[in-house]
Amino acid sequence: MLSLRDRMFGTPRVPEPGGGALGTGPSEAASQWRTPRSARHQTPPAEPGRTSLRTEVVKTASRMAELKPAWDSLWTRGGQSVFQSFGWVDAWWRSRRANDTSRLCIGLCWVGGELVAVMPFATRWHRGVRVLEWAAKDCSDYCDALVDPDFADGWGALGDVWAAVAASGGFDATYLSHVRPDAALCGMLGGQRRGVRLKPGHRSARSLQVQGDKPDGQAWFRGLSKKARNNHMRGMRIIGETGPVAVRASEPGDNIDAVVERMIELKQQWLVDTKQGNQILDDDARILRALIEELGHQGALRLFSIHCGDLLVAGSVNILSGARMQAFFAAYDPRFDRASPGTLVMVEYLMWAFDRRFSEVDFLCGEEEYKFKFANKQVDLGSYVGARTPVGRLALAVSERLDQRRGAEAEVEIARPNKVAEV
Repeated sequence: MLSLRDRMFGTPRVPEPGGGALGTGPSEAASQWRTPRSARHQTPPAEPGRTSLRTEVVKTASRMAELKPAWDSLWTRGGQSVFQSFGWVDAWWRSRRANDTSRLCIGLCWVGGELVAVMPFATRWHRGVRVLEWAAKDCSDYCDALVDPDFADGWGALGDVWAAVAASGGFDATYLSHVRPDAALCGMLGGQRRGVRLKPGHRSARSLQVQGDKPDGQAWFRGLSKKARNNHMRGMRIIGETGPVAVRASEPGDNIDAVVERMIELKQQWLVDTKQGNQILDDDARILRALIEELGHQGALRLFSIHCGDLLVAGSVNILSGARMQAFFAAYDPRFDRASPGTLVMVEYLMWAFDRRFSEVDFLCGEEEYKFKFANKQVDLGSYVGARTPVGRLALAVSERLDQRRGAEAEVEIARPNKVAEV
């Protein structure tokens, strides 16, 4: 049996795809990863007056596939983000890397034959600790549970699901990130009575948006500063020096494969040049291709692009979500860097959106400098953590200590005099 420290900081052996236990930690912990003969875990009998509720925890891909009709119906009724749709989670699951250690752990609540709540989780090993997190977390900007808005006891149903997930086992700690202030999870936390106790985590993120306050796209463009308008026209002139300029917005059914492939090629080269990584572009961008294909199936995809003759200058894959549009993936050709092509395509899709009365364009997570050129709103995203086992409690304590140390170092760095500026 490995020591507590080895379980936390050792590197577990990665199983072969479809394999059984990971072979790390005590036999009890390893057995949690074996697919049980029945992957459905039922909670104890419901309280009086709530006997019609039934919970289930799904840990196999075959059972998840059976959920599609009920999950789609609940997602449509709830009007939630594409990131909580069955197709999005399924696309991530089917296209993840072969050595991905994730295991499904999807909590459900049924009333009769109708699905009223879903908590889409997955578990994975992280430095010897089994962590419960959102399914498709690495490719989702907003993560949350789903709950039927017409169900009277929605928060209670989520509480029952959370208790069932905790009772099903298979994880030491919980880390739930990218949670909006208006998330269904936040509603559940207000009355949480059972399951792993969740508390706010130290890590946070921020997303930036542009809210439309003008009657159309041209009015919004005229509302920009004179410098911003001149920069846009100047950028288009610079591109035009090389060849004819065309701005395009895809429609449902258009063949956009060639543009997407070129965008992936440009983005991957940029990652190499800047020595950065992006999980949805790993393994030849299998996850990204699957997600874009799913957006097309949902009718939620719009691809905006600027071309110079036969060359792609810049492109942006966007998501249509009700009255909002979300900018999901973008790339540009560095040969046109002098024209600021990334900013040019942003202006074009912003005008397109406001011409069609979208109330908001969401740049999603990240505080990159270029987003602040247009953003007039921000949303702070929280995280929640909890421990289920002694290993989990120790892991969270270590994580909190490291976060505090990083925060102290950052404060010192901010307070330190700028020697270059002084010179």
